[in-house]
Amino acid sequence: MRFLVIPCFNEEHRLITSEVINCIETLNCVVVLVDDGSTDKTREVLNQLALRFPKTIEVLAMPKNVGKGEAVRAGFNYAFDRGATQVLFCDADFAVGPHDLLRICNALDENIECKAVIGSRIALVGSNIQRSTFRHYSGRAFATLVSLILGHQIYDTQCGAKVFKVDSEVRRAFSQPFLSRWAFDVEVIGRLLRMGQPGNSQKLILELPLLSWVEVPGSKITLISQLRTVFELLKIRSSLHRWS
Repeated sequence: MRFLVIPCFNEEHRLITSEVINCIETLNCVVVLVDDGSTDKTREVLNQLALRFPKTIEVLAMPKNVGKGEAVRAGFNYAFDRGATQVLFCDADFAVGPHDLLRICNALDENIECKAVIGSRIALVGSNIQRSTFRHYSGRAFATLVSLILGHQIYDTQCGAKVFKVDSEVRRAFSQPFLSRWAFDVEVIGRLLRMGQPGNSQKLILELPLLSWVEVPGSKITLISQLRTVFELLKIRSSLHRWS
């Protein structure tokens, strides 16, 4: 059973109902909408969606704002408890479409030893990757630092399109709280790599270039948050030894 987790914080005006429905139809999945303590009418919008589609949309309400990382982690553990065999997540702005999400799910199915497939925003010929110049180059600098910390070359850890195969190690990777609100992706990847057999890391995580990514205005992460996240990477690095 496939579950899609979508963290939501003050998404009253950005959450597009038609995109949620497209994901359900394209991915043949259950959607878990996690309300991360929103202060606008997001909870009302989510509950209305769940009433319209009671078999395929479920709402998980956090009692207070805990940050994107913990909202995603809560959604994953909820999906684990519901019998999920494959769990993915994307952002509420749907910068990535359902067909690209299906591509990463299919890639996970096709690679038996793989634990996770992550979407990658690489501007290749034939793709439609639309990002601001600042976000692109700051992302490249961040990715370089992340690769050094993980000891593993990954082009784009922060893309909001990832799918995981549910097994004991993936469950364990999501069992403990994350240290960072925004760089939780790095923690998950690092935990899985540390738990894997030496020399087998290249097969655990697969990176798949997306065909389309259109940046949507209204990002919740600020410049100050980005700088804080860089310092949090040092905490993440020291914490990963526990997962070996």
